[in-house]
Formats: sequence, C-alpha cells, structure tokens
Amino acid sequence: MIASRRKAKKSKTGCRTCRARRIKCDELPGACRNCTSTGRNCEGYDVYRLPVKRTPRQAAPDSLVLTQTPTGLRWKITSDERRCLSFFQQRTVPDLAGLYESPLWQKLVLQMSHTEPAVYHSVVALGATHQALEITKKPYFEIGSQNIWYQFAQERSSKAVALLTQRRMSQDPQLQEVTLVSCLLFLARELLCGNYDVASQHVLGGLKILKQLGVQRSISGTLISPVEQCVVEMFLHLQMQSVYYGTGAPLEIDGDLVYNQPYEDYLLIFRRLQDAQQAFRPLLNTAFLFVASCRHRSDEELLAIYGSLEQEQLLLLSYFNRYLERFELLYHETYTNLSQREQREADMTKLTCLSAFLSLKTCLLSKNQLFPEYLTPECDGLLSFAEAVVSRLQSYPTITLDSAVIAALYNASYKCSDFGVRVRAIDAARSWQHWEGFLNSSITADILEESMRAELMKLKESCDRTSSQLPPGVSFVTTPDGQVYARVPYKLGEAEKERWIGLETPASLYTVFSTVKTASKWACVRSLGTCSPAGRWAFVSDRESQTADGQGRWVLFPS
Repeated sequence: MIASRRKAKKSKTGCRTCRARRIKCDELPGACRNCTSTGRNCEGYDVYRLPVKRTPRQAAPDSLVLTQTPTGLRWKITSDERRCLSFFQQRTVPDLAGLYESPLWQKLVLQMSHTEPAVYHSVVALGATHQALEITKKPYFEIGSQNIWYQFAQERSSKAVALLTQRRMSQDPQLQEVTLVSCLLFLARELLCGNYDVASQHVLGGLKILKQLGVQRSISGTLISPVEQCVVEMFLHLQMQSVYYGTGAPLEIDGDLVYNQPYEDYLLIFRRLQDAQQAFRPLLNTAFLFVASCRHRSDEELLAIYGSLEQEQLLLLSYFNRYLERFELLYHETYTNLSQREQREADMTKLTCLSAFLSLKTCLLSKNQLFPEYLTPECDGLLSFAEAVVSRLQSYPTITLDSAVIAALYNASYKCSDFGVRVRAIDAARSWQHWEGFLNSSITADILEESMRAELMKLKESCDRTSSQLPPGVSFVTTPDGQVYARVPYKLGEAEKERWIGLETPASLYTVFSTVKTASKWACVRSLGTCSPAGRWAFVSDRESQTADGQGRWVLFPS
C-alpha cells in the first residue's frame, strides 16, 4: 500500500514568496536567504495582517496561493487580498455603480484589476476600506490609525502608488488610463475615509491628466479621448461635486458646446432615456461650474460683474427650460413601459435636472438674505419629488458616487424662506443616511440646520430690535434655564407638526471640519456666518493658530 503524500503545511510568517512556496522563511531584513540563494525574487513582508475570518470554508487569511483567473491575473496574492478583492466585487462595485449600468465599475475596473498590478492593489485597498467601514461603523478620522483594516488598506494603497511611480517614465500607451483608473480608486477610498482634502487633490490630478490629453466633446455629444469615455465622464461627474469643496482649475470641455455650438440641436424630441441623458450631461456640467463660481464669489464680487453673469445665467436657464419640456414629455409617455432600473434612472435624471434648475435660478441672489417667497413653491416641489423618489426606491447603496438625492435636499432647503420646508428637508437628509460622493447626508443635514439656526438668530435679533414681523407660525421661546428655541410649524403629508430648534450651536458640528484643512473654502461652510450666540466659528491658518501640525484649526471667536 502506497502512503499518501503529506500535504505541506502553510507558512504563516515570512516573506510572500516563501509563504507561497510553503516553506519556512529565515525572515532576514530586506530579502530572505531562501530567495536570494536560489535566484528567486523576494517579494518582501506584509506589515499588516487581517484578523482571521472564522467560517467553515474560509481559508486562513495569511495563506498565499498562485492564482490564475480567466482574465489573466497571475501573481501571488494573499488570502487577505482575496477577501478584500471578493468584497470589492460583491459589495463595492454594486454600490459604486449605483442605480445605473456602469461600464466603468462593472467592466473596465474589474478587467484592469486582473491585468494591472497598480489597479489590483488599489482595488484591494478600496475593498479593505469599505469592509472596515461596514465592520466598525465608524469613520476613519475616529479610529483609522488604530484599525487593522485601515492600516492594511493604506499599505496596499502605498504599494499601488509605488508601482505607478516605477512606470512614470515609461512610454507605455496604457499608462495614462491605468493612472486615471487608479486615481478614481484612490479618491473613492479617501471619500470613504472622509478625507475630502486628499480626495479633491485626486480629482484635480485626474483632471490635469485629461487636460494634457486634450479631451474634447464632439458635436455629436460623445467624447474625443484616448482613454475610455466612462473614465472621463466619471471625472467630470466628480468635478461637479468637488468644485464646491475647493477644487480649482476645472476641466471645461462642455462650455464651448453649450455656449458656442448649436446646442439647441440636442434639445429636440428625445426618443430614448439614453438620448436624454447624453444630451443632458454637457448642460449639467456647464451649469454646475457656473453655479459653483457664483457660490464662491461674495455679493460684492457678483455685483461687479452682474451683467455678464446674468446674461450667461439666462442662456443656461433657457436651455434648462427647453430640456425639461422635452424630458417631461418622454418621462410621461414612456415611464410605465420602462424596466424598474430604467424607472429609477429616469427619476434620478429628473431629480437632478430640477435640483440644478433651482440652483441655477438662485445662484446670483444675495447670500445674506432668504430667497424671495415666490421661489418657495419650487423649493417645496423639489423636496416633494425627492421624497417621492426615495419612497419608490426598494434598495439603494449606502455608499455611491451618484449625487442626486442629497444635492436635491440641499438645494430645496438652502435659503428657502419657508422654515417648515427646511425642517422637512433636513429630516429627510438625516433619515437618508447615505454617502453620495463628496456629499454625506448627515453632514449635509448638520450644515443645513446650522444655516437655518443662524438665520433664525438674525430674525430674533431683528424682531427684538425693531419688532419686525416673523414668518407665519414661527415664534421664539426662552426656557427657565435661559435656552432660546425657535418654534417652527410644518406639514408632513396631512399632519400638522412642530419643531423646536435650539439657537445654540452644538460643538460636535465642527468635529469633522477640524479634520479638513480646506473646509474654510467650502461654499456651504462659508455661508454659515455667525454660528453660535457665543461668537463666530472660523478656520485659522497654522501661522495664526500657532498649531504644530501645520494645518490650522477651527476657532470660536467670542462676540
């Protein structure tokens, strides 16, 4: 009887090469003797190892295997990496794709992760970060430096950067696309960590590459680009979000098509939802950049060039009017015949259009006053449609790069003269509990509530000083302990409700801002003004605050 061959014991320590060969490693610094003496490449040592996942079919997380997939992946991977890669494929990709068919996440990134080591390690890093957030339910800035998942993700991300740096001087025609896809994965990871500063820099870096490549929009609406169109469209989409968070030097590839070409030709009758979406992208990109530039200017700066800005605004508004007319016709004629996914896409397209339309209408109004009352029905209508869209969603990824719902809730609430509408929008944002690219629903709700609190304070001061009339139903109450509240009535469906809003700012609001150096440049933060009866919050530079970290901090200046 022939004895069966004993299975080799897995090596749980040592370099990656020895662990793959299942032999004991001498673990010499730099490169082990087992590898160097036999002419093998010692692939080094993993610094961080993930905790064992104790399931019957789960291999030990520190084992290595040589894997060859149908798409050509053939390099040594640890089971830690395999776990993160699997999580990315099964959880992260559907979330990033959102409600749409996404050739970027569902095809291109997955393919490149099996052929490009830099993309592979970027994918593993993003998968580990997403899994860390699912496990801990806490943001990176609270536990990042102590959490093994975040540490592992940072190590994989650094590996990806090192691989890209090694190829920087090569003439590889694929290098630019590999760099751009890796950049998208990097910035998605930074957004999950709440690192807005770094994410904005990745957006800016990608836009610079696209600008160097001479990307343009053709007369037909398609992109002329040496890289995949889906990559360019994603950067343009992220640019629309990031320009509100301090990203400068935007890539303006659609302005010429909208302003100088016969853009009216795109606004004929749409026969398919895909046609409507393709026609909308150039207009949306152009309008967002225009609105962002207005939001970043002071009232005095707007007044100085108001004539030219108004002319540009009126042209964009005319295009939006025409687009909405055509889209509403398509929406009502085809909606019931669309698949469930297509209905969600149609809803999101309409919601985005209505939200951008309102934002465009109001971007030249004073930042120091509430919107005129004639805009209240439009704010209410946008909020009602957003609530209806959310109620029809059977499922929606918690984390995605789409930005329709939160942006709509923000635009419906911002500066609306009806405080009841604002309370509803803030409640809707809090209950949404999603992360849409640069927009976090909880942070957005906090900013909207603080903006409303500041304006209620101004109303109270004005009322105390001049006995001016308050908005219908709004009143102020001082409790026995001296706390001042605003009573705001609102309707939720047919029910009459009331909200008491304290006029003192909770210090926790600025916890996240204290970790973001560029927060002082955010248009939404700059609009807050006086945020506390005790004084004014402001971000001061490292020189002014004399902090050792060189970043500065949020400071409450007494009034």
